[in-house]
Amino acid sequence: MEPPKRAGLAVAAVILGLLGCVVPLLPINLDNLRAYTPFPFGLPGLVLAIVGCTGHRRGKPLAAVGAILSVLALILGAIMVIGNAR
Repeated sequence: MEPPKRAGLAVAAVILGLLGCVVPLLPINLDNLRAYTPFPFGLPGLVLAIVGCTGHRRGKPLAAVGAILSVLALILGAIMVIGNAR
């Protein structure tokens, strides 16, 4: 039996999910791009979290946290895009 793999994917998922939640709320000038900034962080974060939850890996709880943060970032992005469309 081989030892479990490292938790690198889970850590990357948490970092990307956190960036997806924080970057759109920073007070920087992103005139027409602010509503779309969560998507480049949230989508890869969700993919990495799903891959981190599967298989014989360490850090499955951390990958679940990364998935939750990534989904929150995607929801935040969707709310911001819908709010800009009106």
